[in-house]
Amino acid sequence: MQGFSNIDQEPSYGSYSEPLPLESEGFSKEDPADRSNSEDQNTKDELLKKISVLNLLQQVATAANEANDVESVLQFSVDRICLIADWKLGLVCLVLEESERPEYSSISFSKEEKFLKEFRNLLRTRTKKEESILTEKVRNGRKPILLENFPSYLKGEVKELSLKAGIEVAIGIPILVKENLVGVLEFYSGNKSTDPSFFEAVSHISSQIGRVFERRDSENYLKTSGEQLRALSARLQEVREEERLLVAREVHDELGQLLTVLKIDLTLLKNNFQKSKGSDSKLVSELLSMIKVADSGIESVQRIATELRPLILEDLGLLEGIEWYAKDFEKRTGISCEIKIPAGILSLEKDASIAVFRIFQEALTNAARHSKASSIHVSCLEEGQFLILKIQDNGIGIDPKKMNQSKSLGLIGMRERAIVLGGEVSISGEPGKGTSVIVKIPISNRNKEEFL
Repeated sequence: MQGFSNIDQEPSYGSYSEPLPLESEGFSKEDPADRSNSEDQNTKDELLKKISVLNLLQQVATAANEANDVESVLQFSVDRICLIADWKLGLVCLVLEESERPEYSSISFSKEEKFLKEFRNLLRTRTKKEESILTEKVRNGRKPILLENFPSYLKGEVKELSLKAGIEVAIGIPILVKENLVGVLEFYSGNKSTDPSFFEAVSHISSQIGRVFERRDSENYLKTSGEQLRALSARLQEVREEERLLVAREVHDELGQLLTVLKIDLTLLKNNFQKSKGSDSKLVSELLSMIKVADSGIESVQRIATELRPLILEDLGLLEGIEWYAKDFEKRTGISCEIKIPAGILSLEKDASIAVFRIFQEALTNAARHSKASSIHVSCLEEGQFLILKIQDNGIGIDPKKMNQSKSLGLIGMRERAIVLGGEVSISGEPGKGTSVIVKIPISNRNKEEFL
């Protein structure tokens, strides 16, 4: 635990009680019984204060472990410290992202005294141009500072107000996160001397507050990292779709045309052979076989180009694309697909339509690979501001433990596509009862206005 250093002089620490008046000053000698009662009362007061400090330490430690709101923890700590120690004023300086030095925040504690409030307001006004002398010393030393006879460090109006406010001592306590200064607690007291053990307690409280800052920074870093990863994932998906479109066009336009020209040439050649009187039937048969191969190649090119980028998705929209793909899937896999899409369902914008279509493709692919289902029910409906797509199979179900595994890249990809659009994908299932995939995507206001 850190100790306190005093600038220019060694502090003298005393108790909370004031020295007793002397008989020579006009006071009568007190009765021993009264003195005993007074000492007992002082002992009780000290004990209560120490219990209050322990309770405060416990409360701040609990808040440091649980609370995410740094401001509320700071306000609670400053209020309680000032009340327990009977300090006049408590202020909080924080290092903002856009500033290199701590600046006063709105968090403070002040007794209801005119000059004290004026002193506080003047400090805040001055520090917009120059740093508080107390915070400056804390920032330079990176350790708690106690300044006795504090007005002697000041000049001009601020010194005059500090004297009127009855300020004798100033205490500055750094809030550190891994040796980095994130804030300073400033306290101003009218007592000339204070119990040093309380300073140690307050220093410990500041380290607990530092943990709140540290956890907040870690959470912000994780949040920012997650947002950056999602943005990167969205960009990768965008690039992937652009590459798919390019490849689909090249395959369809270039390879498809070459195969079509080849088929035409083979057909013409076959016809010419058949017209000639001495045609070789074996050669004609081989040409017919080559034409069939060309036809098969043309069909494969069309299928590959369509899988890379379904033209129906661009020409007719998402819902028609879902119906087409479900029928094609049923034909290829033998798994029955029942489609239920009510009339009047709004379509989505281009990027959202592509993302939902890819999620739909992945859901059907997973069903074909793992579910052992004989039928799949697909429904699409509009609920408020969202388009809801449901895919339910009657297969063996999915193990809940596998749904969040890092190896389940298909499921992760489905969720990421939806999150980028501000939506979500929920997957549920039980062994023997099938698997359900629900895609929830927001419908943009602009899209709705187009249909009004």
